[in-house]
Amino acid sequence: MEINERLARELKKKFEIEQNRYEVEVLEYWKAEINAIYKKKYESLASLQVDMKNLINRINNRIIALRH
Repeated sequence: MEINERLARELKKKFEIEQNRYEVEVLEYWKAEINAIYKKKYESLASLQVDMKNLINRINNRIIALRH
């Protein structure tokens, strides 16, 4: 029994480490997307809103794809 419990703890720890690594990669990707919008010089508020809406749509599409 002890070996199985130890193996389960080790597998859980490896899974959590891998999950955290993947989450960091995802957050870095979206951070880069937001930074690109932030650094862009906009002529009007409307053009900023268009870019923000496009980003929101891309995020929503990704969420929908992951749920299916």
